[in-house]
This record gives sequence, C-alpha cells and structure tokens, in this order.
Amino acid sequence: MFTVEFSVLLGLFALLGGVSLVQSVRAALPQVAAIRQALAECPEQREVRFTIREVVVRYNDGKVVPLRQRQPVRLTLRPGARAAA
Repeated sequence: MFTVEFSVLLGLFALLGGVSLVQSVRAALPQVAAIRQALAECPEQREVRFTIREVVVRYNDGKVVPLRQRQPVRLTLRPGARAAA
C-alpha cells in the first residue's frame, strides 16, 4: 500500500515539475524572440567611450581628530524613588 501512495506522490510531483517547466518555456520564448529581433536590428559597429580616473592616496593625507574621552555613567538612586514602587 505504501508503494502505491509513494508512486502516486512521485507522479504528482513529476507532473507539477513538468507543468512548471512548460510555463517557464512559454514565458521565455517571446523574450528570446525579442532579443533576437533587437540583435538583428542593431548596427554592426558601436562607439564606446571611457574615462580613466585615478585616485592617489598618500601617507599624510588624512587629519586625525582625537575623540574626547567618555565620562563613566553614574546611576544614582534617590531614596524616594524606591518607596513609590
């Protein structure tokens, strides 16, 4: 009995995978046709321009700013604050 259930489950998953594959192919084919058409319409030569930029970093370029030291946090309890609780 278990083998029948397992084979039915496996068949359903195979059917689901096949349907998903068919839908993906049906959605991709028009996009492939559009890409081929755009490729056929594009010129054979293209102009490419580029700019070379250079960043130079030296040892003493930056300015070091010392941070002020933090003061320790002091938690002070007021005697009347605990009485209300």
